[in-house]
Amino acid sequence: MNERTPQSPDGASRNSPALDQALDQTLDQALSRSLRPPTLSAAFRRGLEAAIARSGQDDHARLRAQLEREHRQAIRDLHSGYIRVSRGTLTTLVTAAFTCGIALVAVMPWLTEHFGHDVPRVLTGVGVAVAVGFGAFTWWPRSPLARLFD
Repeated sequence: MNERTPQSPDGASRNSPALDQALDQTLDQALSRSLRPPTLSAAFRRGLEAAIARSGQDDHARLRAQLEREHRQAIRDLHSGYIRVSRGTLTTLVTAAFTCGIALVAVMPWLTEHFGHDVPRVLTGVGVAVAVGFGAFTWWPRSPLARLFD
């Protein structure tokens, strides 16, 4: 159960063993009160016990090591994908900001001619309308309201 305890960077537990055990017991009690175990047939249990008896201790250690390697690889893949998405998002954001700035410089004389001193208010209104539109477009498919109309 010590796998769930917080670890310091050097891998040592931050809590004392007695506190770890008390926290584990408290968590186990809370989980047992809130989660009921599924009912399993006797045939399932017999099959499980037979499979455990057929496999040796070496198989368990090898399987555990393999699963831990796969888990570490999956975490590395997830992390690298997150970094790739973050960089892509940042690149898109910076590109969009520069593009908007260049477009604004090009359109500013026309805006000033047509709206005079109200250009900041017009630009703010257009920016808010675009942001609300994009927000609604991305939010709507996941919203509970969208499921009402399906």
